Amino acid sequence: MSMGAVLCVGQLVADVVVRPVDRLPVKGTADVVREFDLVAGGCAANTACVLAKLGADTRAAGVVGRDVLGEVVVSEVARAGVDVSAVIRHASIPTSAVVVVVDREGERSFLYRSGGAEALDCEMALGALQPDVACVHIGGAMKLHSLDLSRFLQAARAPGRLLSLDTDWDPTGSWARRLSPALAWLDVVMTNREEGRAITGLDDPIAIARAFVARGPRIALVKCGADGAVVAAGQTAALFPTYNVAVSDTTCAGDAFAAGFLYAVERDWPIERAVEVANGAGALATTAVSHRAVTSLDAVLAPVDAARRPQPHGSE
Repeated sequence: MSMGAVLCVGQLVADVVVRPVDRLPVKGTADVVREFDLVAGGCAANTACVLAKLGADTRAAGVVGRDVLGEVVVSEVARAGVDVSAVIRHASIPTSAVVVVVDREGERSFLYRSGGAEALDCEMALGALQPDVACVHIGGAMKLHSLDLSRFLQAARAPGRLLSLDTDWDPTGSWARRLSPALAWLDVVMTNREEGRAITGLDDPIAIARAFVARGPRIALVKCGADGAVVAAGQTAALFPTYNVAVSDTTCAGDAFAAGFLYAVERDWPIERAVEVANGAGALATTAVSHRAVTSLDAVLAPVDAARRPQPHGSE
């Protein structure tokens, strides 16, 4: 069945990924690292790339600079199969960039420089919105300081169109002021435990998901890393475990999770199946830098369907 397009709006960031780094070198000295990669990153870019590799008609909307980092981001996102014609190349604003420091367990820390992502405004984003777009996903919403989330979502709302948002960490601490007015316009909201705790003041992921649903979205997802993910819809909420993989880099896991869920929901798959696909995409993404391990829908579904098959019992 032919599906409408998915428009991923928001962060297009140049990621410098360095691993393994368990501690910073002593001042004035140097440590040797095994990997040093420059890749396209940011929540919107990552989610768009994974959606395209799963087979969705995917477009990206955001702002990058007219600089070398912007060239890297746009070209890599395009190579993944994403339509980048709505990406704005700004002459006087640098591309947002982040140094991702990954330790031996695959956990990461970030050093972030603002830029194009913070310059994206409603007029820019709405200029990318075409009638055939069936799903609009805002990636890295809390770092999009110039985008009026509520205004954009109201303007983007249309019959049959799914509106989704993934929070990201807000270094300014202005969670409630920016996000609360937008929740009423959303169909799907995604966050993780740390961000959800900062927004709601709650610790339990199920309680966090239910608190979001009570404020407007019909579906709320809380990403819980190695523990899986919680989904709340209506009066129901449940934790779905993830899949065991050899973790290398967790940088893109949450964005791949978002892509897997949106891909499945847009095809009217049951929510339970959509969360399984999301967990499968997120788990697979951790096995290589960025989203490189996610190559196709079949690759994502392999661990999902294997876990669903009955396991043989050993002989007595």
